[in-house]
Amino acid sequence: MPDEKEFPRGLFVSAPRANAPDFVKGRISIRVVEFLEWLSKKDGEEWLRLDIKEGFSVDDKGNPKWYSQVDNWKPSDRNATSFNQNLPESKEEESDGIPF
Repeated sequence: MPDEKEFPRGLFVSAPRANAPDFVKGRISIRVVEFLEWLSKKDGEEWLRLDIKEGFSVDDKGNPKWYSQVDNWKPSDRNATSFNQNLPESKEEESDGIPF
C-alpha cells in the first residue's frame, strides 16, 4: 500500500566518510543474507525503488542519520493514461535525432 512506510531489511545508508572525494555522495552497506531474505519476499515485482533520506535524528557526532525507504508510489489509472498518451508510438515518431 503506497501510504505505508516500508524500510528495506539488511540495507544501510550513511553519509560519505570524512575523507571521501567530492564525487562520493553516500555509502550503502548490505548485510547480504538479511537483504536477500527481505528481497525474496518482493516476488512478482519487476522494479524496486528506494529513496535515500536524511533523518531528523543525529549520531553521536551530531551528524544527521541517513536511511532508505521503499518508494511504493504507483501511478493511478488516470495518471498512467495521460503519461502514456505523451509517449511516441514508434521510433519513427521521435524527431530529435537522439539515439537513446
